[in-house]
Amino acid sequence: MKNTHFAIHKSSILPKSKLLNNILNGKHSLQILKAKKGFLFSYSVLEKLMKIEAKHNTNTLIKNRSIRSLSRGEQQKALLNYAMLQKPHFLILDSPFESLDIASVKLLKEKLVKLSSEIIILQIFNRKEEILPVISRVLEIENDKIKNQIPIENYHYKNETFIFDGEIPKSIIVYKDIKNTIICFKNVNVFYDKNQVLNSINWTIHKNEFWQIIGPNGSGKSTILSMIYGNNVKAYEQEIYLFGKKKGTGESVWEIKRKIGYFSPNLLELFHRKQTVKQMILSGFYDSVGLYQTPSTFQKTTADNWIQLLNLDSDKNTAVQNISVANQRLVLIARAMIKHPPLLILDEPLINLDEKGTAIVVALINKIAKESNTTVLFVSHRIVNDLQPDFTYELTPTKNGSLGNVKKDV
Repeated sequence: MKNTHFAIHKSSILPKSKLLNNILNGKHSLQILKAKKGFLFSYSVLEKLMKIEAKHNTNTLIKNRSIRSLSRGEQQKALLNYAMLQKPHFLILDSPFESLDIASVKLLKEKLVKLSSEIIILQIFNRKEEILPVISRVLEIENDKIKNQIPIENYHYKNETFIFDGEIPKSIIVYKDIKNTIICFKNVNVFYDKNQVLNSINWTIHKNEFWQIIGPNGSGKSTILSMIYGNNVKAYEQEIYLFGKKKGTGESVWEIKRKIGYFSPNLLELFHRKQTVKQMILSGFYDSVGLYQTPSTFQKTTADNWIQLLNLDSDKNTAVQNISVANQRLVLIARAMIKHPPLLILDEPLINLDEKGTAIVVALINKIAKESNTTVLFVSHRIVNDLQPDFTYELTPTKNGSLGNVKKDV
């Protein structure tokens, strides 16, 4: 008999929800899963297994390989194999395609579709295009409980657009002597042991340009970022120029970071003490993990102007951890941008966002690029609809490392 498979839009699951645990433990109204064993296929499970590996110095998914040493695609493949060894009757797939490039998504989808003849699938999705073709019903959730089942052919989720009213708040910091060339890579080749990661990268970014860098998992995006923003020793062996100076011949890594606003979804994990929305944005003036200095009147006013632009007035004194994921991203981008740095790096800002959240964050990024003098570098593993970069730098893996290619966006 053909299995019935389900999906739930992630936005309908409340923060700190117990819904998935209740489904795994049989505390739900979905009769087809009653008294059946389930497995949660989720990055949170991978994180728990990584902690076990670190604590006990062992390998849990692959012999002689730690989970952290695997690419994102390899991690998903290993976790799926591990899940099936547990012989579950159903799988809960929690946003299984996030952080995966196009090729890895295709491979995982094929595996899951094949498995669907043997096992019931409940997929948590962010965007409608992610829904597996075997899904026949979308579950409506209300107050952390399953309220209704909608046939997939009757499920409609409208395309979202968003516009921020008002202008980007003005800068109260002046950067002097910023050269026209912000970043320049000249014939950059990077090896790790005998494995070549980057092959003859030649790339120049000028002041006020909006760039998107894309490439599949493992193509070298993180390596490039670490040579720009981080302290990757590989950068000192190459001809890499930041703000007109060859890296390693003048400014320290901290002096370079003062000119860069940096965003990553993982930044929030560094803030162990709860920060309000306003405190988080203000901390961007000091590049600090938390607010430990008394901000000036001008700084407070600038933070308030950002909060007003982001439509977060009612949440300004709310802990960032207690607002929606999309609004968390807006706050962290404002934190990175509050000084109007010469360069803003946005590292995968759209991960785990649904259609509405994606539309909101993309609208803010386009607005920053259009209305400020900040050069924007947006990093992604996929092309993003409605993003409006001037140029795209695409990394293409080869057996001798990734090649780079510039595309002018129209």
